[in-house]
Amino acid sequence: MNTYDIYFDDNEISNNKGFKISKKACVDFIKNNNGGNDSYFGDYKGGTVRVVCNETGETVYQELVF
Repeated sequence: MNTYDIYFDDNEISNNKGFKISKKACVDFIKNNNGGNDSYFGDYKGGTVRVVCNETGETVYQELVF
């Protein structure tokens, strides 16, 4: 079973949460926190947040940080 992490990107920097959780849990985390200032969301407004498979490196979900 694959695990997933959350990556935040803008034109200058990138950070990840270090998660090893399900894709659904990552997407739920993004949906519940995007638009706020918790986690890295406040630092990456205007950038992107992605769900990335830890095993393959594939981006499986992405949206803008608002």
